[in-house]
Amino acid sequence: MHLKPLTLQKRSVGEVVSLYATDVPSATVWLEQSLPYGLTTIIPLVLTPVFLHHFYDLSLSFSLSLVLALVILNSIMAYRQSIFFFRFKILAADRMGLVNEWIQNIRGLKILNWIEGFENKIIKKRREETVNRIHMLTNGQVMNTISSSIMFVLNLAMLGFFIWFYDKSFSKADIISLLWVTTVFLSRPLRQLPWFFTFVFDAWTSFKRLADFLNLENQAEVVKSCARTNESHILEIKNLNLQIAGRELLKNINVDISGGEMIALIGPVGSGKSLLVKSIINETPYTADVFYKEKTSYLSQEHFIMSASLRDNMNFYYQSPPEYDEKIMQHLSQAQFNFELDRVENGLETVIGERGLNLSGGQKQRVSLARQLMEPNQLLILDDPLSAVDISTEKKMIDEFTKFKDRGCSVLLTTQRFTALPHCSRIIFLNNGVIEYDGPSSSFLMNPNYDSFLRGLV
Repeated sequence: MHLKPLTLQKRSVGEVVSLYATDVPSATVWLEQSLPYGLTTIIPLVLTPVFLHHFYDLSLSFSLSLVLALVILNSIMAYRQSIFFFRFKILAADRMGLVNEWIQNIRGLKILNWIEGFENKIIKKRREETVNRIHMLTNGQVMNTISSSIMFVLNLAMLGFFIWFYDKSFSKADIISLLWVTTVFLSRPLRQLPWFFTFVFDAWTSFKRLADFLNLENQAEVVKSCARTNESHILEIKNLNLQIAGRELLKNINVDISGGEMIALIGPVGSGKSLLVKSIINETPYTADVFYKEKTSYLSQEHFIMSASLRDNMNFYYQSPPEYDEKIMQHLSQAQFNFELDRVENGLETVIGERGLNLSGGQKQRVSLARQLMEPNQLLILDDPLSAVDISTEKKMIDEFTKFKDRGCSVLLTTQRFTALPHCSRIIFLNNGVIEYDGPSSSFLMNPNYDSFLRGLV
């Protein structure tokens, strides 16, 4: 829960889910099955040679050599089986990641007509799982066959030893008791032995995967000074830089925000707008000479929606009481969420599906915005809040942002909507991780150097 997105960027949601769905149960197998199997397997394997040596003078070196050979054979088979188990975990994680991505983006995939191609990726991964499962079952059957046949081979080896190498008399009763001892004492342990090793190897791989994940650490930001140089500033950043995997993504960023400003952070796709916003909320391992900010409210592009009622989503906990309904309705209205226009028939009792499945992108965006407006801080950071609304709704939302600004607070919003720019008092233009313009919106809109970019926003 405390890991930052950049720390998890090389790990899919499916992999994280599989850690809890697959690896935690596999790790507990060590206690549930491996330990009992080990006790019921190892003790008879040790006691039987001692018994035969004591009562029949059977060479300990001979019997222990047989046991050691069996252990090596079974461990090799078990190791091969554990490889199939490990592949099963990896493939299941990949498939869960693809399915999760498919569910989250189902509407966009339908619009782009990419459903079939994406589903084929899931089917291909499922086929790989099936092939691996066949190999796993085949190897398991071979293990069972060998472990079931070993008793016959072991009994023949024992009889051969007593017939050809034993120099004392050996009666029929001795033969029967010998076969009885080896059969009763060793049949079950020898059947369990390969699976004991399989569970041990499987638990070890799960322990390793869980340890690797739990040992992940966030890269901390490095700031030389956290003290602001101007008392009117609610945000001060001096010489902020961000490098990830050797790539310089943000370079020499300097931003000061005072109370009562509405600022548009704009730039081409991939220019670093979202990275700058994430740096402001301390979600990246940046370096800076000065970094100071007041308490901040943040609305991301990825909206967290619970599978619960609209009331619970606004209060942000399950089965919340209706005592704050009036306040909720007020802030939903501020975010331009209208029950009638948005076709929400049951009001605040309306149940929203997992990850907002029953809401459109614009509705999820406005619910998340309304939630931020319930307890706003001095600085409100909005990452592309206008991307999924029409022009009429956009104008109403900008009016609400203006009211927020007029109360002495500040709004920093990233946007690709040209129509929003004239309403902002200031524009920051970011290109290739560098701020190329920071000043009044009127000067930017009249600057011919940015005509091509502005035309792309129309």
